[in-house]
Amino acid sequence: MSNIFKILGLGCIVVVVLMSLYMHWCINHKTNDAEKLEKLIVRGSLLRTILVVVAAAFLVATQI
Repeated sequence: MSNIFKILGLGCIVVVVLMSLYMHWCINHKTNDAEKLEKLIVRGSLLRTILVVVAAAFLVATQI
């Protein structure tokens, strides 16, 4: 069971890294619409924060 939590935790970390790269790309290439870019940054940051917390919970669950 702990192996599943470890895989899920690492999967969350991979998603966070991919989201960070995508947001970096969007900021550098899509600076035309400031309002849309602002919404993307806020939503992306919130989602990344949630994923980091979930990943930490899964990785801590593997230690129990």
